[in-house]
Amino acid sequence: MLRNISLSTILTLTLAAALSAFPANAQPSSDDRGAILSELGKANDSVLSDDFIGALDAIWAAQEMLWNKAPLGVRNVAFVTEQPENFGTYQPKAGEDFKSPEPLILYCEPVGFTQVKEGETYKYSIIGAFDILDAEGRVLGGQKNLGPYEQSGYRTFSTETMLVLTIGIHGLPAGSYTMRVTLTDNLDQSKSVQLDKPFNIVD
Repeated sequence: MLRNISLSTILTLTLAAALSAFPANAQPSSDDRGAILSELGKANDSVLSDDFIGALDAIWAAQEMLWNKAPLGVRNVAFVTEQPENFGTYQPKAGEDFKSPEPLILYCEPVGFTQVKEGETYKYSIIGAFDILDAEGRVLGGQKNLGPYEQSGYRTFSTETMLVLTIGIHGLPAGSYTMRVTLTDNLDQSKSVQLDKPFNIVD
């Protein structure tokens, strides 16, 4: 068994919005589709009349509807050289080789998580877990029920959230492994996503 695993996690939220693609496996109702297309139509009309701020407002409204219909997912998964200070400022690590005592630092951007609006502000809550698997797929160790990682009181619907897992592994022999991360939406536990990230320990 893998021993002496230490873990620190940071989940930070920024308040700017960015356009997200609508996943093909989400199934909105006809009314939902109509509302989304209506906002996109407003954006089109605004562009034709050179009202680009109005177009952005319509796109952001459509984006929030799309987000609420999407499953939980992750974007931009990468091992990084250091913990980034802000969303999107990560520096990818070259390759997948680690040499003790170098920690694994995994960056990812959750999308589609539930954001509940209470009055004028939103909140979210995410639970994390990870396992370390050997080359044969056997679980050597890990940790469950990390968090919940929560944010509340923000007034702008957020599409820019980063999750950084920093894992120090001691005594792991040289070889090939997989870091398996599971994220679960704590406000809608039917939403969950799993990601696998291979890595190597070298002498």
